[in-house]
Amino acid sequence: METTLNQSDTTLTDAEFRALIPLNKFVRLDYFTDLREFIRTDAMTKAIVSIDGNDHLELATGEQIPLDRVIRIDGHLSPRYPGYDDYSCSC
Repeated sequence: METTLNQSDTTLTDAEFRALIPLNKFVRLDYFTDLREFIRTDAMTKAIVSIDGNDHLELATGEQIPLDRVIRIDGHLSPRYPGYDDYSCSC
């Protein structure tokens, strides 16, 4: 039995993904820390800021997460992690 994955219909570009990030809204956010720890949290987004030429998502808590470490936000999968499945339990 052969299976094929057809992800071309759902893969976003970086610009499309960035445009889907809601600001001033509580979102479910999955991202990697600088130590490659997987974090899932609910947080309020504040702004997208540029730090040393890299875009970061700033949260209401003041935390700044590089956009290239964001895996999923508000149900939208980042184009940088196209095959990343959600293996966690939302219990």
